[in-house]
Amino acid sequence: MKRFAVTLGITALFMASLAGARSFTLAQAVDFALAHNSMARLAKARRAAASAELRLARDQGIPEISASYGYLLSNNPLEALSAELERRQVSATAFTPTTLNHPGITKLGTTTLSLSWPLYTGGALTQALRAGRYGHEAARSAALRIRQSIMAQVVQSYEGVLVAREGLVIARKAVVAARRHARTTRYLYAHGRIVRSDALSAAVNLGASEGMLAEARGNVRIAMDNLAMAMGAPAGLAITVPPAALPVVPIPRKGLAAFYRQALTDRPDIKALRTEISALHAQAQAARDRSSFQVRLTAESQWFSEIPNLNHNAWTVGAVVSKSLYDGDRNRDRADVLEQRAIEIQAKLAGLRARIRNHVARAFDDMRTAMAQYRIANANVARARQTVALTQVRYGEGRTILLSLLNAENGLVQAREARLAALYALAANRTALAATCGRLSRRTLASLGVAS
Repeated sequence: MKRFAVTLGITALFMASLAGARSFTLAQAVDFALAHNSMARLAKARRAAASAELRLARDQGIPEISASYGYLLSNNPLEALSAELERRQVSATAFTPTTLNHPGITKLGTTTLSLSWPLYTGGALTQALRAGRYGHEAARSAALRIRQSIMAQVVQSYEGVLVAREGLVIARKAVVAARRHARTTRYLYAHGRIVRSDALSAAVNLGASEGMLAEARGNVRIAMDNLAMAMGAPAGLAITVPPAALPVVPIPRKGLAAFYRQALTDRPDIKALRTEISALHAQAQAARDRSSFQVRLTAESQWFSEIPNLNHNAWTVGAVVSKSLYDGDRNRDRADVLEQRAIEIQAKLAGLRARIRNHVARAFDDMRTAMAQYRIANANVARARQTVALTQVRYGEGRTILLSLLNAENGLVQAREARLAALYALAANRTALAATCGRLSRRTLASLGVAS
């Protein structure tokens, strides 16, 4: 009765601690991670920066209009005569020696509206715009790959919680059986029906089972911490996972070669590197084009008065044709630097392809191995249960010793743990294969073995 009261109190405290916790399904955990994980925020920032760079490239070809106002106080004869000319108020008295030598203080306000428009840049603006578009696409693909990586971490961490919970169930069942044997052996030893070694063996088995239970509880806490970290949950947020089973994930029917092709085609990071290479080539060409002929249209309108009342308008329209004759090879060197960066990205792309092939093969093989191990372990669980049942009958009839029964029950526990490990490996490698192939998305969660 006392033990029941203690258990009830512990349960009440545990439920009170979870009262403020937030429960997450797999889909909700993924959505939360995509909004709060630091890598997701980084990907969003990079994509926003690429969008800003694309807008900047577009803005380079837009006419620039500016307005200004300046006010001048001067007793300089040249400034005085210039002000009279700009106001178009020049009279004969302005050219007398006295007026020229002693003009007094001149006051002049100048309002200017100007326009500058690059009409032709030798292709530099066109190439810069292409580079901006490629850069934006590369950032989008890179952000998508980061999202897929976050999703893979959350899915595997979520599955880890389910597996840890199942391991806790196995450990609890083992402790229940061990306590039953310990009570029975204590009673039998007290009445002189068994030897002391049997009672000690049961006590040792109980201690081992309780140690396994403590480890299983720790594994659950670790799994929950891993999930919270993958989700980017703040320190003050307590999270829980609703009860769910980890089903057997079927092996895809496609062969390894099909997964190779899929990964090398669909991986967003491969697409990101390809578009980054194209962006660098476009930037290099833009650098070369800056040495070509440049044509710029300019227009300006000015108003001159002591107050900004837009009187005495004067306007100027012109076109400027220019070409760099010598710039110390800056544009050429800039293009060479960009081309070398493109070569570096090419090498990086080749290395990524090789790693992807390795990861696909490893995930595919590990998944097949896990399926074989699961089938073996599942059959072993059935055999271990039969062994335990038969040994219990024999032990009850006095035809075998307690150690045989304990060994049989330990064999059942080990078979259950092996099946659970194979089941998790199967699900984890299925997720890894989908992520490696670039096919991990919000829509594919249900196909990964955990209900979304």
